Amino acid sequence: MEHLVCLIPFPEEEKARLVHMAKDRCSIAFVQREDVEYPDQMARATILLGDPEAEDLLYCKNLKLMQTTWAGVSQFVGCPCFSEGAVLCNMTGGYGPVIAEYALGMVLTLCRHFPQYARLQQSGTWEHIHYSKSLEDATVLILGAGDIGTELAKRMRPLVKRIIGIRRVKRAVPPMYDEIEDFFQLDALLPQADIVVACLPDTPQTRGLLDGRRLRLMKKDAVLVNVGRGTLIVEADLTEIMQQGHLFGVGLDVAAVEPLPEDHPFWSQERLLLTPHVSGNDFSPDSPSQHRIWSICLENIENYLHARPLKNVVDINTGYRKI
Repeated sequence: MEHLVCLIPFPEEEKARLVHMAKDRCSIAFVQREDVEYPDQMARATILLGDPEAEDLLYCKNLKLMQTTWAGVSQFVGCPCFSEGAVLCNMTGGYGPVIAEYALGMVLTLCRHFPQYARLQQSGTWEHIHYSKSLEDATVLILGAGDIGTELAKRMRPLVKRIIGIRRVKRAVPPMYDEIEDFFQLDALLPQADIVVACLPDTPQTRGLLDGRRLRLMKKDAVLVNVGRGTLIVEADLTEIMQQGHLFGVGLDVAAVEPLPEDHPFWSQERLLLTPHVSGNDFSPDSPSQHRIWSICLENIENYLHARPLKNVVDINTGYRKI
């Protein structure tokens, strides 16, 4: 019999659905990392539901399926249990809308100088800041035209003139985009973009993709937002070009090292707005994001128990979801 170990605090209603679904097909244990039985339960697990520390997967000698609630799974690439045949499924489809809302909000915030006006308000200063940017007639370049990028494109479509998506593999153009290209076209597209939003995972192909050379290809008054992974941007290069007056504004929800070190130069960059990896943080009990996450988890567990095709299977060699 399969043994499912659940590491996430399911609401009681969803937990009941999971227990009912398992019936005679699967035993279930709900545990946390601090529980004394945690190592033994991990060793017994054939199905793992949740987000363990990568090193804890060394306990897993019988694992067949792991369903994580995270979209990015680079920390699990290279874990022995997956190279030995276990299947890893990510949370593609769970976070697109809420992260897209964040990215759109960040773009508008930077374009209209809201952080600077908030500081002026705190000092009791009535002062106009130099020109703002408008989304009207803007070209938007979305790095990562998957779930999150496409949800963002839907929301930006009525506001801008042109939307270009970049994917690892070029495909047909969805209706919310004007153009879809692959990474080979990045250097040619960066100078065209008024706004660049990055939604890319951490993979060998994406690490350091936006280095100083490429950042300087962007328009001097371009806006850059990163809601993917902090390893995408060479941070020293970004600091240098911002200090030289390049880029209108930068919004970062992620950093190469998190939490960001206290002495990091990003803290003092006037045109940079930083948030602590919260773009997908919409976990109130009845939030749409939470319902999507539970639904995807339960659907995939049911698919597995009934030998049906799984959703969101990750190619463990690339870190991307298999198509």
